Amino acid sequence: MRPEAFERVDLAINNGALPLRSAQGSPQSSSFVRLAGLALLAAAIVVPQLALAGYALASPEIRAAILTQPVAAFQFAAALLFWLALFGWPLKALYQRLTWRRDVEITSEQVAVRDSRAFGRGAWSAPLSSYSGVTHHVRASLSGTRHELILVHPDRAKSVLLLVAEHITDAEVQRMSRLVGRPTVPAGVLYRLWQKRESATNDRQWMPVAA
Repeated sequence: MRPEAFERVDLAINNGALPLRSAQGSPQSSSFVRLAGLALLAAAIVVPQLALAGYALASPEIRAAILTQPVAAFQFAAALLFWLALFGWPLKALYQRLTWRRDVEITSEQVAVRDSRAFGRGAWSAPLSSYSGVTHHVRASLSGTRHELILVHPDRAKSVLLLVAEHITDAEVQRMSRLVGRPTVPAGVLYRLWQKRESATNDRQWMPVAA
């Protein structure tokens, strides 16, 4: 998951020096409310259609009519699959956000990450020297704006969220940069590095194979 997926970052810094530790996740109350609301809406739309499909399959007369009009049956099945996909994807995404927790530890040598999810755990690490720097990014959404400090890595999956707040001052950016020992970089670097990475991946995928 991308670093911006986490809405809560609890920092623990020992006397203003490394190691830096943080626990990251999404507020359970707000995520649960969104998940419950979407699930209720999905149930109100999809469950009646599933009940109708079950009734149709259980009725010999309707099954016989379906066999004589396969196009109508296909249209109904396509509509049902559409609604399932329409609600299934955001429900899955919300559930992942609700259950995903990340623990980050940054030492003078490496960045170590442990992820805890509903269906498993994962861990990875990267040398601190492989990170490009610390950037201050302002993200806008329907709920407003939030300020983020991100430790940027050329591989987007390894970029780490350092801080989330309603406002972050330049002094806080410089303080975090000194703490992790990486330079400050403009937010534009965030996108250039990731676009370069994605372009290189696409080039490898479409590279012609010699006969």
